[in-house]
This record gives sequence, structure tokens and C-alpha cells, in this order.
Amino acid sequence: MNEMKLLDELGAALDPVGPPPPDLRRRVLTAAVRPQPFWRRLLAGRAGTRVAVVGGLAAVLTAGVLAAQVIPIGGGEPAAQAQAADILAGAAAQARLQPEVPVRGDQFVHVESVATVLGMNEATKESSTSRITRQVWLSVDGTHDGLIRQRPRAGGGDWTDTALPGCRDGVMTQTKGGVIGTQACTPTPAYVAGLPTDADAMLAYLYRGVDEHPNKNPRDQQAFSAAVDLVDEAYLAPASLAAVFGAVARIPGVSVVGEVTDEAGREGVAVALREVQGTRTELIFARGSHAYLGTRTVALHDGEGLTAGQVLYSGAVLTVRIVDRVGV
Repeated sequence: MNEMKLLDELGAALDPVGPPPPDLRRRVLTAAVRPQPFWRRLLAGRAGTRVAVVGGLAAVLTAGVLAAQVIPIGGGEPAAQAQAADILAGAAAQARLQPEVPVRGDQFVHVESVATVLGMNEATKESSTSRITRQVWLSVDGTHDGLIRQRPRAGGGDWTDTALPGCRDGVMTQTKGGVIGTQACTPTPAYVAGLPTDADAMLAYLYRGVDEHPNKNPRDQQAFSAAVDLVDEAYLAPASLAAVFGAVARIPGVSVVGEVTDEAGREGVAVALREVQGTRTELIFARGSHAYLGTRTVALHDGEGLTAGQVLYSGAVLTVRIVDRVGV
């Protein structure tokens, strides 16, 4: 990917029109990890909150590593035919099994993932697909400088590093061989303590955020997107992670899409809300255990350079750790 384009988009995220949004760290992360795909620009102002990068922590934590795992469960109906509530209940059960990891403010959430992103060359108007391996280090308390490191999956190649500046003393500073921009900010932690630990309270939390920051999309869709953001490249306490999945099951319109293969080649089943302006973002869970695996976004109709059924973004988490240093 073009490193300067990544930096340009990071700069744009650091210098928005109007006051800094409350989810600035998330937007900065998205801009740096994935160049803005053309289909996102087509839907700007209509599709609502961003498509999740990848994440999810319903996995097995051993020796400090949280890795998605499929645990076959015999019997029962095929995953594609199960009710969304059943799948999400299974995901919540998997989350509760995970040990809670002590987290300090000076540490980082380290996520390894793989993704495929559809983009377009602005000069030629031709679409292209980028398949990348990605690592991120996110500041637990939001004040320390993090990092994004990525490279093409085909043939390896060199890693491209993009700094994620922390927010210190109310200022976020982007540097590359010298200061290139600053932005007033409030620290946005990668780990949020004190989140609700039961589904009803979490559901109220999701909708409260929607009411505080409304947009043009339906409230249910905004709540669904907010839930995706909570598990997106972040560590949640097991009880809170379980509560997120329980809350999603209570959002009207959430249903099973069908069986899918995630970006890492694992068999899964997708759960999603109704379409938004011709696209659908899906949460993918392991076919057997219903452990959370990742996300993808699919076009549902032809038009505006898209084809029905075309996968616009697909990502799968590989590992999540709490680490002391960036880059290791």
C-alpha cells in the first residue's frame, strides 16, 4: 500500500472539521490501517459508523496470548440454521470462559490479524484488492504512542510502519522525520474498565451512546455498529465481552446470514443486521464453538462500482495480547 496515502489519511483523521469526535482514536486507527476504500467514500454520510477493522476476544488465552479457536461440538442443527440468539449465546459463553488479564495503563493491546480490502485507484478508477497481514499496538490508557505494522500477504515483503500518536497533555502529535501536525485531543484508551457486565445493561449502554451521538442511520444499526466497535481490536474483561454478545442478540433485526469461511480460512457462521444503503456488515463466529472470529462487509446490490455479493472487507483476528512494549 502507498505509505504517503496512509499518512495523508491519518493527517485527515487528525484534523477533522469541527470539534474532535469522541471516537477519534478509532477513526485514526482505521485511516492508518486501511486506506479509505472507494465504496466507503460512496457511502460516506449514509452508511454510518465505519466498518470494523477486525478483532474479537472470544478465544483461548494461554501464556498471555489470546488466539481464536474452533472447538467442535457434536450434534445439534447446522450453524446456518441456528437462531442468531443461539449463536450469540454461545459466543457469550465462550467469552465467560476466558481468564481476566491484569492490565496496566502503560501497556499495549497487541493484535495480529489478516485482512482483504477492496480499494480503487483514483486516477484510473479501477478497483483492486489488497490482502494484508497486520499488527497493531494500541495504548491501554491512550497516552502512549502505538504502532501499526502491515505488509502484503502475497510474497511477504517489507513491513510498513505507521505511528499511532498518544494523547498527552491534551495534544496528539504526528511525526515522520519531524513534527507534521498536531491535534487537540482527549486520551481514548484501548482498554475500557467498568463496562457493563450483563446483557441488559450493555444494551442500554449501546443505545445511550447512539442517542448521544446520533446520525442518519437507524438507531438499531448504530447500536449494532457500536457493539462491533467495542470488540474491534480491543481487550474487554470476559464478563463485558459476554455482555456485548448478549446485547447484540437483543437488537431487533439481527439474524443469521449463513455459513462462511473467514479470512484465515476457518469455518464460521455470520450474523448481521439488515442492510444499510446496500451493504451488510457481518460478525463471524466459529461454526462449532461460536467463538468470535472476525468481520466482513458485503455489497448486496449492483451499482456505484460494486457487484452484488462482492466482499468489500474481510478480516480475521489471529492473536491478541497485552504487552509492555511496542514492536515486540
